[in-house]
Amino acid sequence: MKRAVVVGVLGLLVFLAGVKFGVSYFSDVAKSNGNQISTGDFDIGISRDGSRFYDDYKLFSFDDLQPGEKRTVEFYIKNRGDYQISSVGMVFNVTDAEDGALSKAEALVDKTPDAGELSKYLIIKDFRVSLDSNEKVLTDYIGKSLRELNMSELQIFSGSLPVDGVLKVEVTFQLSPSAGNDCLTDTSKVGLIITARQ
Repeated sequence: MKRAVVVGVLGLLVFLAGVKFGVSYFSDVAKSNGNQISTGDFDIGISRDGSRFYDDYKLFSFDDLQPGEKRTVEFYIKNRGDYQISSVGMVFNVTDAEDGALSKAEALVDKTPDAGELSKYLIIKDFRVSLDSNEKVLTDYIGKSLRELNMSELQIFSGSLPVDGVLKVEVTFQLSPSAGNDCLTDTSKVGLIITARQ
């Protein structure tokens, strides 16, 4: 009986080997090369007149302001990327400095001869942003000084700024009528940081 089992198992193995080696089948391979996934560019630029846009550009310089005097800066922000932009922010980065030695009139009242005071007297009198014919007045920031707004992100646009869309920004600054001799010969260096989000 053992012999019959061994012979049966051997026969089964030979049968299975014959099935394995005796079967033919067709085969084929398909390939796909060069596939890729990429992202587009997210890019904004600024311009003084709306004709040519830059990543870094000086937009304004106001000299010899008198108390009560107003000056307006107008500039443009363009969506130069491949995606719509849903919000644009702006940060005033303000640094006050004394412009040289104190004048005689300033020295009488200036208690901080190493630091300028000008930004606390530079008041935003008007602030508006427009896209095409839609204009929005940014009332939350009107009446505030540059010192109050320094390094705070101001929300200047929300909605949909399309690819190649351009925002027009107008900001009017006034040297406060109450500005005194403590800000004579002072300078405020104002950097603008424009932020955009998809």
